[in-house]
Amino acid sequence: MTTLERTLAKALTEIVIQLDLSDDDAITPDATMEVLEPMIALLQDLPEQGLALADLISQFAHQETDPERQLTVIEAPETLGLLA
Repeated sequence: MTTLERTLAKALTEIVIQLDLSDDDAITPDATMEVLEPMIALLQDLPEQGLALADLISQFAHQETDPERQLTVIEAPETLGLLA
């Protein structure tokens, strides 16, 4: 993976973390889905690259030291529809 791809994957992972761990008063679950659904649709058009992205996100999960963030990252590939 290129540095750009890795950086974009990390940025996407951070977005998922922030959306998942946000207080429901800050961003509602419906608003979270409004943000995630277009990304999920785009990622579903990249089946092979999606698997590579899921692997990369799993690597990020192993680097997390905060248990709550780590759990969110572990779940991110499924959340993003990368695992069929």
